[in-house]
Amino acid sequence: MTRKRFLKVAGAGAVALAGGSLLGCGENGTDSKNWAWMGGSEPEEATWPETFARMREAGIDGVLLKQEDPSVLREVVPRARNEGLEVHIWMVTMMRGENVESHPDWYAVNRNGVSTAEDPPYVDYYRFMSPCVPEVREYLADHVDTLAQVEGVSGIHLDYIRFPDVILPVSLQPKYDLDQDRERPRFDYGYHEACRDQFEQQTGTDPMNLDDPPANEEWVRFRHDQITQVVTRLADVVHGHDKMISAAVFPTPDIARRLVRQDWPSWPLDAVMPMIYHNFYEKEVSWIEVATRNGVTAFDSGTPLYSGLFVPELPPDDLATAARHARAGGSAGIALFNVGNMTDAHWDAVSGVLAA
Repeated sequence: MTRKRFLKVAGAGAVALAGGSLLGCGENGTDSKNWAWMGGSEPEEATWPETFARMREAGIDGVLLKQEDPSVLREVVPRARNEGLEVHIWMVTMMRGENVESHPDWYAVNRNGVSTAEDPPYVDYYRFMSPCVPEVREYLADHVDTLAQVEGVSGIHLDYIRFPDVILPVSLQPKYDLDQDRERPRFDYGYHEACRDQFEQQTGTDPMNLDDPPANEEWVRFRHDQITQVVTRLADVVHGHDKMISAAVFPTPDIARRLVRQDWPSWPLDAVMPMIYHNFYEKEVSWIEVATRNGVTAFDSGTPLYSGLFVPELPPDDLATAARHARAGGSAGIALFNVGNMTDAHWDAVSGVLAA
């Protein structure tokens, strides 16, 4: 897997509801649902009905559709619903490059003082906005408000709701000569002037002056809280339309906090889809059960958790095994990444599990 491919899929995270007795009620006490992520251009329009019917036949209850154009959504949503599928808009959240020219001051800044608008980390499209900037929060809230009003849409699914990776998953680092045994200034974000000002008001210290920023618990917590506040703002908007909000997150709470500043057990979500992509962390398929259990037990609220499975690294038989591990870990269902990677053999394998 190339670094560029990894970064594209690592954010693509997770959602869809449904039933099936083997993947029945998870330990979080919710009805079972199963999901699949689907890119906005796959499949082609002419094959939408066939694809949606195949998904529903296999036991998928909801599609997480990566499409933010209301005019396209008005075409595709009724077709999915006609096949009995929920549609949730899969929305890239903090990583949005459309404002680089008009609002370069909105973009995240690293410990070297460099903005993602000037020099993004890893790949050119990694242009994350700063969660500390009030205008960024309002921009996202307005966008979510527009999407939530599309007729027939059941919810909004947040992806890339985080800071840039301060550390990449372990499987990527040796392939690209990256030494990320610790947090390095180049990849350590959160030093936008707005962040620094707010932190200094709270603590009396400019984070740029900290002797050891990664070891400062207040500074670590501050950045977790900034992302949590964005999620809370967007959840208020979505719930104002009586719709559901969910998110694709890194696989376990500890990994999410350490790698991308996500404290997702604190978020006011209606569902969470951790991307339990075992190969990114050099783990066996059985780790899916461990990671699922970790996430389920992290929630006090009983928020349903749907285990995200990475189909490109799961042959059909392994996909069925992965789904069983998710169930054993207490998930309320699975989320498949993604529809474009599912062969007939994959659909047959997963439908056998969901129907068992």
